[in-house]
Amino acid sequence: MNAKVLVQRQDAKPIAAKQDGAVLIIALVMLLILTLLGVSVMESSVVEERMAGNNLDRNIAFQTAEASLRAGEAFVAGLGNRPEPIDGASSGSVSILGKVPPGTPNWWTKSEAWWDDNGTEYNEEFAGTRKKPRYVIEEYDQVCDGAVDPTVRQCKIIYRVTAIAWGERNSTVLLQSLYARRY
Repeated sequence: MNAKVLVQRQDAKPIAAKQDGAVLIIALVMLLILTLLGVSVMESSVVEERMAGNNLDRNIAFQTAEASLRAGEAFVAGLGNRPEPIDGASSGSVSILGKVPPGTPNWWTKSEAWWDDNGTEYNEEFAGTRKKPRYVIEEYDQVCDGAVDPTVRQCKIIYRVTAIAWGERNSTVLLQSLYARRY
């Protein structure tokens, strides 16, 4: 029996001669696929982290602008008398705070420097913002409830409050509200 086994082994090819490196090539291809998958997942997570950071930045800017808007409304609510229009302009076209030109300005076209010069600074500090938010108050319209004389207390003066805030990174939020009151 032992002689027969020796004969069969002599006829068989050596084990090393049967392998042509196929396992190595398959393993390298699998490693390449796993590496590409890992790099793709890492790039995706970096993009998602940036998106989350930008969303946080915008949310902080929004909350800051909202606080500034409410401060402008509180200022109007606290006025004792109807303020005189600035620069001798007619009612409905000027700001009672700041130097807003007559007409309806396109607030998005105003630069950050313009807001620094013309807006009223909200006095609280907010974490996550580049600087303090600003607001502008305009006399927007006058609505009289059936009164012929517009000086009567039946008339409501409508103010437009516009607030802007800047996030720490690159967010800018502009909010507006209309606030009516009688004098």
